[in-house]
Amino acid sequence: MSIHGPIFLVGYMGAGKTTIGRLLAPAIERNFIDLDDLIEARTGKAIPVIFETQGEQVFRQEEQSALQSLEGKKNLVIATGGGCPAHYTNMHWMKSHGITIYLRCHPGCLFHRIAPEKKRRPLIAGLDDVEIMEYILESLRKRLPYYTQATITVNGENSPQKVIEDILSKLA
Repeated sequence: MSIHGPIFLVGYMGAGKTTIGRLLAPAIERNFIDLDDLIEARTGKAIPVIFETQGEQVFRQEEQSALQSLEGKKNLVIATGGGCPAHYTNMHWMKSHGITIYLRCHPGCLFHRIAPEKKRRPLIAGLDDVEIMEYILESLRKRLPYYTQATITVNGENSPQKVIEDILSKLA
């Protein structure tokens, strides 16, 4: 597969998009951008602060704006936010501008990865464990139709090195 545009990593929070992006980018001689970091740099506000003071809708608008600001930049691996593909026309935009890679993980795996760090994740910060699992199941059900549109799907539950190997073999 020929890579002409950026590579967008998509998947649920905790799927490993940032971890994989940081490892994949140097392996294929590209730069890495975490979309959340770009949003924070552009707005001067931490993501939890945007959610708390302005709400999810403003965050999603900032997210779309940050995403589209990358148009024309080809030498990138971009870790998107978990909800990014499911809002506005973001998934369509990413697919038309580059390659999308879905890091697929089972809901139980996602729970074990994100529950211990819930304070850093605005959408689940105030939830108990049962509510977190219910949130994962419900939001994953809504987002799955977007994630599964990705050009490539890999098992995000594997070790980071195995995920990188799987991606590289599918990009070859």
